[in-house]
Parts: sequence; structure tokens; C-alpha cells
Amino acid sequence: MADKKYFVVKEKNNKTITYFEYDKMEGYDLSPKKGMKIEDAINVNKVVIINPSLAEKVAKKKLDLKFRKLLQLLNIIFETDDDTGTAYRQGLDEVNKLRTELFNKYRKHLNEEEADLMDKKLDILEQELKVRLYYLEQNYQNMYSNGIEGKSR
Repeated sequence: MADKKYFVVKEKNNKTITYFEYDKMEGYDLSPKKGMKIEDAINVNKVVIINPSLAEKVAKKKLDLKFRKLLQLLNIIFETDDDTGTAYRQGLDEVNKLRTELFNKYRKHLNEEEADLMDKKLDILEQELKVRLYYLEQNYQNMYSNGIEGKSR
């Protein structure tokens, strides 16, 4: 069976389903949550939002949700006492991951002010993680160098 794509148009008097080539139009792609199957419903694999204002709102909301989850993770990292620095490195990886998503996925749907603001927020978090990692490394180097000097004969 041929893979057909349809666009549902709701007008005042005319409620028809018409063929629409949305592959050629720019839009924001949404996919349903994994494992979410509802009986007696239409299974949808992907939804494309074409309206720019709606796409901006959805992209902004999804990016804000991911940023809040990142803040919760960083709060946990900052509250724990990590002597090895692996938690700080993991936090840096998560910040860089969200920054990459911002530039690759969300940048074209957000306005420049919103994208720049989110980039600045991620810069602040990244700098804080780098500072804490730097101080941890300096403390380790000071302990290591003091331990060697004290044992000379």
C-alpha cells in the first residue's frame, strides 16, 4: 500500500480531508511518547507544526522543560560532595548536549533573543561547573605535591 500523507483542514462549512505535501514545508516535528498506545485511537508517528507562532511556543516550552531538568540534575551535583569530579564532568556533558540541541533542533523555531538568552544561561552553568572542577583539581594537586615534599630524607 502506498504511503500517503494527508492534511486535515477544518473550515466553517467544508469538512474534507485533502492531500497536502507537507514534506516540502518547514515545520516543527513532534513525535509521540514511546510506549504510549491507546486503544480505539489513531496511531500517529509524527506531527508537523507548520504555524510559526505555535511552533515557537512548543519549541520554547520543550526547551524550557529540558533546561529545568538540567537544573535539577546540576542541583543534585552541586549538593553532593564529589572528590573525583566525575559528576562535574557529567554535568558539563549534559550542558553541552543541551547546547547542541539548541543549535541543531530549536534555533530555527525560536526567535534570536530567546535562543541567545538560553545560550547565555547555559554559558553560566558551564562556567560554574568549570570553576568547581578547576578548584577540585587544584586541591588535588596541592594535596599531592604536599604529600611528596614531606617524605624526602
